[in-house]
Amino acid sequence: MKHNSYNTALVLFIAVMSMGHVVAEDVEWARANEYTLHLHDQFVKEGFAVEACSFDIDHGLVLIKIYRNGSVVTTDSLTGTESINHNDEINVTVVNVTGYEVAWCDEENDPIADIEVRLRAKPELQLSISTDEEAPYPDDNEIHAEVLLKNTGTCSIEEVKLNINTGGMRTISNRIRNFDEIARYRSETIDVYLKIPYLMEKRAFEITATASGKSWDGEKHVISASKSITVLPCWKMLEIEKTVTESVYLHGDRFNNYNDSNSSIPSCATVNLTVFNPGLIDINCIELTDYLPENFTLEDDSSLEWTLNLTPNEKRQFSYSMKPLSMGACKIPVATANWNVCGKNYSFVSVLDRSQIAARAAQINLTKMVNQTEISCGDVVEVTVHIQNMGSLQATVDVSDTISENENATLLGGIMGLKEVVLDEGDTQRFSYRVRINSTGSIALPPAKASFTDLYGYVDTTTSNAVTVNMVDATQNLETSTQPAANGAMMHVTKTVSVFVRGMFGFAFK
Repeated sequence: MKHNSYNTALVLFIAVMSMGHVVAEDVEWARANEYTLHLHDQFVKEGFAVEACSFDIDHGLVLIKIYRNGSVVTTDSLTGTESINHNDEINVTVVNVTGYEVAWCDEENDPIADIEVRLRAKPELQLSISTDEEAPYPDDNEIHAEVLLKNTGTCSIEEVKLNINTGGMRTISNRIRNFDEIARYRSETIDVYLKIPYLMEKRAFEITATASGKSWDGEKHVISASKSITVLPCWKMLEIEKTVTESVYLHGDRFNNYNDSNSSIPSCATVNLTVFNPGLIDINCIELTDYLPENFTLEDDSSLEWTLNLTPNEKRQFSYSMKPLSMGACKIPVATANWNVCGKNYSFVSVLDRSQIAARAAQINLTKMVNQTEISCGDVVEVTVHIQNMGSLQATVDVSDTISENENATLLGGIMGLKEVVLDEGDTQRFSYRVRINSTGSIALPPAKASFTDLYGYVDTTTSNAVTVNMVDATQNLETSTQPAANGAMMHVTKTVSVFVRGMFGFAFK
């Protein structure tokens, strides 16, 4: 009775036995896929699913259902070596069913069917375009493009035609290629050499390729691919380079040829302007203008404006000299160039090798001060003279100070000068002396004086500020200082008496 459970399935199998089992001979099939199906197992590929829905163990039959995109399209019961076909798109052959002409043994509760699934063979084209570089310049002359056509399908494709459109770029290559056949898993490579056009503005060219062919059943297959190539203009922006001497000597036009050491630093700055045309066309009527740094002047009658023409890859250079008017660092301005190409105006500024230029010199600063500016007659004043090199060159300095020794001032001691003091940039030095002031009025202490020589033999002098000491009348000072004290004492006595009176006679104030 164990086989009675299969009667219903057997009736279903017999009902569908009228469906064909033969594989169409005029159909080209792809290579078979072998698979083993247990009950309700499915084999899935390319939108199709093959399922073993039930088994008739006694007769060695399996009920096969074929689904397409989830819907049943074909059902049939098969035994070994029988096939089922759907619309010549998929063919399923049952190679063996467990239990057919053999004993079931332990496999009775787990029947299986070995199947072979063949899908309709069809070609599949893949097409791509690649280039050596993304944005070539016109001076690259040409660009190499590679078109790759590949058949990744399951059968060959015939009468293949490849058409290449260069988007307006010239080429000596044949733009149309024909192939009798491209077998499966085979590819064809086509090299195309594109002539890069001379453009005034950047432009993108769209390179396209279209391939078509026929499969064994006459079906036409078409595929396209594209690649954008950006070509830069045939002219490039001018390159302008400006170089300037790093530092100059402020007093270069007053050399004393001190040990001939002045050769180590120039007295004038040299400015070099280099203009280069890196493009492929002439650039004419270029207006080049340069500017002087603050506190500099031209050494001669040179001009700072030039008009020039440049052919491709031509380079022009302009030079001039300038000298400083004062010490210190100045910002270097950029040079500018203006020109016109095909009715469009362009402007560019130079690239600097440095941002500042320094005018170097020694600069000695003297400062004279006293420890007090208001004194009484006979008081002692301490005078201090500070010396500082505010410049950028070493200097040797002699400093001296003087007083008029008479009944108004008397030197008590100290140092009133320095000889051959060497001061580097930023260095300081000082000296002090003491003076008794005997005058009853104001007295002016004269400026200190210094002479100095820098590293290159330049000699100069400088003076300090003058200092005035004011005399204050001692009697007036005494009255001023004692009057508040007396007033305070009086107020204190008055307050004390008032407190005493209120204490003794307080009843009288109630």
